[in-house]
Amino acid sequence: MPEKLKSNTFLVFLALNIFYGEVKSQSSQGCEALASYYIWQGSNLTFISTIFSTTINNIISYNPQITDQDLINFGTRLNVPFSCGVINELLAHQFIYQARPGSTYQRIAELYYSNLTTVEMMTRFNSYAPESIPLDALLNVTVSCSCGNRGVSRDYGLFVTYPLRPGESLSGIASDFGLPESLLQDYNPGVDFRRGSGLVFIPGRGMQTI
Repeated sequence: MPEKLKSNTFLVFLALNIFYGEVKSQSSQGCEALASYYIWQGSNLTFISTIFSTTINNIISYNPQITDQDLINFGTRLNVPFSCGVINELLAHQFIYQARPGSTYQRIAELYYSNLTTVEMMTRFNSYAPESIPLDALLNVTVSCSCGNRGVSRDYGLFVTYPLRPGESLSGIASDFGLPESLLQDYNPGVDFRRGSGLVFIPGRGMQTI
């Protein structure tokens, strides 16, 4: 092989190794994230802290509107902190839920975890058939997350995994979070915020890496 061709081949090989090394480093770094949890009738902070493997005090620290841990407003949302990492090439966190009588993937995803995951995700990351979950089985509950996109902005961090609900809109959510509509749409390309279901990722200030 001519010396010049050898040199060029080596440089391409070196560049590819640097590129893939940087991608691997960025994807494995992870970040802190928040889950926007819709408070349903019958839920309480004890239950919520248990299924998210955190403490009540930790949840309260991200929710200054809570002045009494025994009084939470149903039909509102609270922020639940969690760590965001890579699971099977997906940015997510896996929580462990112990099945109780009457547990189904749909009930766990749509009620207990307030649509932060889906039946499809439950089926994908668990070996049990949806209709035959053993009592006390430990189930993987996979919640997707975001660590940002530097191609959109470097100024935002601590992204919120936000399940859309009927009646919501891009303008309403942007107003609630004090963000430009265009920025929120850029972080969620192609998403129709009026669809009333599915996840979007909402940026906050101050990226925290772990």
